Amino acid sequence: MLSVLGYHQAVLAVVRRQDEHAWTALGGGPVDDVGDVLLRNAYRLSADAHPDVHAAGRRAAEALELDGNIDYFQVNGEPNAAYLHQEKPVIVFQGPLLDRLDSDELTAVIGHELAHRLLWLAEDGGYLAVDRLLDAAAGDARTPQQYLETHRRWSLATELFADRGALTACGDLSTAIRALLKLETGLSTADPEAYLRQADGLDLSSGSRGTTHPEAVGRAWALRNWLAGENVEALVTGPLDVDAPDLLDAALLRELSRDFAAAIAYADGLRTDAVATAAAGFADPPGPLGVPGGAVRFDEPLSIRPVDGAPLPRPRPLTDATKRYLSYLLLDLATTDPETGDDGLVAALVVARRAGLTGYADVADDELGWTDKERARFVRAADEVVG
Repeated sequence: MLSVLGYHQAVLAVVRRQDEHAWTALGGGPVDDVGDVLLRNAYRLSADAHPDVHAAGRRAAEALELDGNIDYFQVNGEPNAAYLHQEKPVIVFQGPLLDRLDSDELTAVIGHELAHRLLWLAEDGGYLAVDRLLDAAAGDARTPQQYLETHRRWSLATELFADRGALTACGDLSTAIRALLKLETGLSTADPEAYLRQADGLDLSSGSRGTTHPEAVGRAWALRNWLAGENVEALVTGPLDVDAPDLLDAALLRELSRDFAAAIAYADGLRTDAVATAAAGFADPPGPLGVPGGAVRFDEPLSIRPVDGAPLPRPRPLTDATKRYLSYLLLDLATTDPETGDDGLVAALVVARRAGLTGYADVADDELGWTDKERARFVRAADEVVG
């Protein structure tokens, strides 16, 4: 049985805790029956007339341990397939897709769609409730950006899960990628191995730029690496970016700011009441400083704490924007207490050096207007401390 992505588990935990009322209201089973609409506007693919479709569906359902009693319909349009979450599952094919797929590829496509059902049935419909909540939020102009980014990443994660369903259904990586390529490009033939070599020329760990689906090349890369036992969720999350956080990253950035502020306030040369008071303001809600943890380097991937039982996430690199934000946080605290004087400025350079914030000196120089001699003197003093 397929397991959901760590991103799904983490978002479910956060949304269930933060939006219990909305989560409960949007829970439940399948949507209202749309059979009448389909019968009026689509062509039903009966088992007698289209045995190949039903045979592929039974094969996919068996591989995913689902009931093979499925309705299939055909409509006009661009090549595509869609799953409708009904009491009895429904898959709708669009355009000339069926004419382009062999039986194994068709099994993969149906497996992809049935994987959506697998996800919506898991956790007593919990993932379905989150999906409904995020969909509703995305359609409201008042929705905070963090929810919109969570909706985007959730959609990407859901498609990666569904792609795993395609691979599980057909049992062959090349077949799953070939079916994906035929759907995405409209080609009648495609070379999966060449496409994977194309994927190797990209840094896909930097994250997908897709809005509802990851780019097809990223999906092929994720399937291959998942089959090899690699963690591919970087395609969903990307680096830690202060300019585009989702709900999980927003909480992480608050914790990171609080912990870094505490570490700054305990640093030699900055340990004053005024700096401590300012640093306490980064707690949410503001409060006493906690004990700072071990040294953290921001020029290396940052270890991330798991969320409510979700798998331990892989370390995440920080974007330049996030490092710049941390540099400004350091500068703000370093200049909070005028009595720290030049010693405070040198102490901040020491903190930056030890934290791997290589751009801090430029930020401080730009904001404080150091002369070349002042900068050289401060940097030399910091070098003597660091050794």
